[in-house]
Amino acid sequence: MVNDLPIVTFDTSAHNKLVEDAPRAEPLLTGLKSGLFFRFSGLSVGELFACPDAAKRAALSVSCQGLQGGQSDCLYPHNELVRLLIVDHFTHSAAFDWKTVDVRAPGYEQGIREGKFFGGQQLSAQQNKEQSEQKKAYKKVFAKPRDELERIFADHGEAQPATFREAIAQSGRTSRMGKWIYDRAAETYVNEATIKEFIDACPPFRAMIYALLMSYYDISLKNRQTGERFTAGGNDLFMSVCLPYCHKFVTADREQAKCLQEIAEVAGLETEILSYDDFRDSFSAKTGGR
Repeated sequence: MVNDLPIVTFDTSAHNKLVEDAPRAEPLLTGLKSGLFFRFSGLSVGELFACPDAAKRAALSVSCQGLQGGQSDCLYPHNELVRLLIVDHFTHSAAFDWKTVDVRAPGYEQGIREGKFFGGQQLSAQQNKEQSEQKKAYKKVFAKPRDELERIFADHGEAQPATFREAIAQSGRTSRMGKWIYDRAAETYVNEATIKEFIDACPPFRAMIYALLMSYYDISLKNRQTGERFTAGGNDLFMSVCLPYCHKFVTADREQAKCLQEIAEVAGLETEILSYDDFRDSFSAKTGGR
């Protein structure tokens, strides 16, 4: 908690729904400002900035500034946040405590407050293009080995994983993914014992690993006909890094909610993942109307 207030974080989809929902969302806004702490995600702020519609982007700016009217802060995007955690652990491993690492992004807070993230059609269009290219590249990374992995399973007479949990239970997959992330951020090579210790000690890092493994399972590994499906995109899954930093995570995307709930469970996170509609209506019920 921050100042004894429960912390709420919105996915990009919830921010969009909040703008579309006005004035129906007034009880929600009142409740946020009076009894909750709002924590922006830098990843979501970047996605809102990439909105191609200038009028919608202006409305998003006003909405985010309104959320800053209560108590709030903003976290760095997932990649920088995890990098900061890894560097701190590599430097102070014996005293590492993920909760004390400063992952607050004051520049983002100022950008929201002054409207810097939402003005400028050219910059917004560039951001939109870059995000679109990143999404395609992300999916391509996991799609590329698909056919080869199917051949390997067939040649060994083994069934492809039918569930996400089956995939992550297979030998060494979590540690290998963790080592790949850690070594790149720390710019060195660490042993498996260090990786396992960090995974156990750092819930945001653990969430990041499972987000990547979920994409790996869904795109590369699963049986295409019978495998359990988790089809949320990379950015939707990377919002899982924010889960340890909030008590309630709100999304208007059903598939993302399903995926993040699974990640939260396997990562041992206690965050409550709520649909935007349920979160909004809980405040309407408190005020006696909808």
